[in-house]
Amino acid sequence: MTIQLGLIEAHEQTIGKIFSDSYAFEIPPYQRPYAWEKEQATELLTDLLEAMDNTEVSGGVYFLGSVVLIKSPADPKSLVVDGQQRLTTLTILISVLRDLTSNEEIRINRRSFVFQKANPDSGTVDRYRLLLRPQDRSFFSKFVQVPGATNELPDPANLQGSQQRISENAIYFRQQLARMDEERRNKLVAFIIQRCYVVAVAVPTPESARRIFRVLNARGLDLTPTDILKADFLDRAGQALETDLASRWEAIEQRLGREKMVELFGHIRMIFERDKPRIALEDGFPKFVKPFKGDADVFMTDFLEPLAEASSFLSNQQLVRDRFGLDAHRAVQSLNRVDNKDWVPAALLCFWKVQDRSKVANFLIELERLTYFLFCVRAEVNVRIGRYVEVIDLIDPLPDRPVPKIGLQLSEAEQFQFLEALSGPLYTKTRVCKPVLLRLDEALSSGGATYDDVVSIEHVLPQTVEEGSEWAHLFPAEQDRKDWTHRLANLVLLTRRINTKASNWDFSRKKTHYFASDDGSSPFPLTQGVLQTSVWNSQFLKDRQIMLIQALAKLWRLDATLLARADEFKGKSLTPPKPNGIEEGTWLDDTVLALKELGGQASLSDLYKQIARLRGETKRSLPTNYQAIVRRTLEENSEDSDAHRQRHRLFRNSDKGKGLWSLA
Repeated sequence: MTIQLGLIEAHEQTIGKIFSDSYAFEIPPYQRPYAWEKEQATELLTDLLEAMDNTEVSGGVYFLGSVVLIKSPADPKSLVVDGQQRLTTLTILISVLRDLTSNEEIRINRRSFVFQKANPDSGTVDRYRLLLRPQDRSFFSKFVQVPGATNELPDPANLQGSQQRISENAIYFRQQLARMDEERRNKLVAFIIQRCYVVAVAVPTPESARRIFRVLNARGLDLTPTDILKADFLDRAGQALETDLASRWEAIEQRLGREKMVELFGHIRMIFERDKPRIALEDGFPKFVKPFKGDADVFMTDFLEPLAEASSFLSNQQLVRDRFGLDAHRAVQSLNRVDNKDWVPAALLCFWKVQDRSKVANFLIELERLTYFLFCVRAEVNVRIGRYVEVIDLIDPLPDRPVPKIGLQLSEAEQFQFLEALSGPLYTKTRVCKPVLLRLDEALSSGGATYDDVVSIEHVLPQTVEEGSEWAHLFPAEQDRKDWTHRLANLVLLTRRINTKASNWDFSRKKTHYFASDDGSSPFPLTQGVLQTSVWNSQFLKDRQIMLIQALAKLWRLDATLLARADEFKGKSLTPPKPNGIEEGTWLDDTVLALKELGGQASLSDLYKQIARLRGETKRSLPTNYQAIVRRTLEENSEDSDAHRQRHRLFRNSDKGKGLWSLA
């Protein structure tokens, strides 16, 4: 079947026709690396076998989706715009089946689906049916396409990236197919070649292909915004620069990872746009990052590579310490613990623009203070972005931008709000508590403590006090217990999981057998202070609270005496907390935060994963029906939904066909 729509041709083809002289496939340099993992390879093989065996259900055929090609009607040369993952995996599968064939004549014939032999009569030349990107081409030829190559496959543990995936999937296919008898393997080859179909969509120009590339995502990995931007970038660069720029782009992507690459482009966009993103990254980046639309080599050399280097540097704690000192190192370590990355564009810009190391070090220390102020008072995203944009304007002033009013500094009113947040029931701020405690402990430490995911927070005075217990005697007034239970002075760090039974032990037993290690000490100064006292009552907590708040005030250069002047700040305009009464730790709060961290727009599947991660990090439950809860939360707080409950207007269903949701 052939469909012709203007310059677009769509042909339904068997795999036998796809891997014939009609097509000469080549993966262009701008494509992302081969990325299918064993999970996708398993799914493909399972689907093929089920379709082959259950003809009543499948009709004896199997559809593999579509491939998008830049191809002229009379020329077999086919640049693969979409479909690389399937074509590569099918080539691996057919190559393994070829090498397992015992009959030499049949084995030679099966080579024709992988290799095109020169034929002067038909005008063909020797070439492989599929040429991967230049970076992987020789590896794929040596270990997959050459006859007998899959008999001795390299150890994936010694490889990385796309070559590791190729080897892993070839080994998987080899293991599975070797268990079958030859008759069943022959049947599978015939089914793949004769009864499996794809729709080959051919367009003559890269521009047309890119448009289809953005909407046709067949089974496998979704396109990222940077995949789309890369295709646009390399197409504009021209053939002379394409290979070199593609290699440099992929070197950055391999160093950072695909997710970090998308994050980097979001940060670069913020450096240029200096406002809350309101359109998708793939649309907003070319609009606001003007150098991207200019000379491609200049953008790569003067913008992308140095900012990518800054991003890598920011992730390397040892390099930060070596270049900028211990205080800057601790500040960056602490910054990486907060629940958003809004501070990163300013840090990247500073690394990029400021050469004086002492100035960079001081900037990082000041940036940590500002970030933790916004973090602890739970400033909403518009407030955070507005403040960080002022910092960006300080580093890189532009003639059309207003002069920043305050930037990195904190007013007395903001210092008071910061101190008040630190002095209150910190434990109830689920995302804030642990980063603050770790930073405080680090400030008190001489360097002996280490901090990782195993560190947990425990209450000294337990959250639930049993009648007649020692705790009831030490804190007879219920209000007194409520006042102190979740505050800084009553919290300690442990290098073990929380033991709910031990939580209610008497103080002396809890201290000796729960808080202390085998040698009777603790690596955490916060916890060591508990081990060194014989009393735990209201007066001790009051004194300890003052001491700890003073330590944080010293760390973040806050005037602790402002707490005694609370009346002066009543009625003053402070940075607002979360808008519209959204309670911390609720599904609504999680959904808003997850969308923010995903750049303001995400598919439901990505949103589910992000919310699951957030709740996992804070050790909160994730019921089996959590996806339904998230959908209901979105719909009840969106004017686009009939289920809208009129209270909040927080979300938009930005593309109902794709299930995309964004912040309103």
